[in-house]
Amino acid sequence: MKNQITLYTKKEFVTKYDPIKMIMDYRHVNSIEKALKEDSTGISVYIKEIGFDSVQAIIELHLVALNQTVNVSNPLTVLQIKEISIEILSTFYYLSIVEISFVLRKAKRGDYGKMYNSLNMPDILLWFSSYSEDRIKYFMDESIKNIHNDDSLRSEDRKILERHNKLNPND
Repeated sequence: MKNQITLYTKKEFVTKYDPIKMIMDYRHVNSIEKALKEDSTGISVYIKEIGFDSVQAIIELHLVALNQTVNVSNPLTVLQIKEISIEILSTFYYLSIVEISFVLRKAKRGDYGKMYNSLNMPDILLWFSSYSEDRIKYFMDESIKNIHNDDSLRSEDRKILERHNKLNPND
């Protein structure tokens, strides 16, 4: 952590991203755009800042909250929660905690399909894969919008070229 700005201490991190607190603090997050506006810092940054174990503990808390709030006859075991949290941290390291919470909220609402009496690792990781695909589409759509936006670099380059052509019609 030498010569770096500290984002949060461990205590601040745990307090800010506690699943129960996040339900209220981020209840307005209902889109990828809003999730990114709230927190665009990927969990990989927090892993470097406060350590893998601390970030994993927060992910586990979110999975425990999921386990407790959905009505399934075969909930996740402690081992499954640990393994799923490691997979999320390893595979989806670019997502923020707000995005992870948003994915789990969407799952609870049934946005990824009905949960048939059990929670399991493949289904949960599919939720994150699906969200990641939607996130990629969001970034692609934003990129395309910016191409046509007069404030974008490409549009600015076009203006410069048009100005140049007006001033130097014989070039």
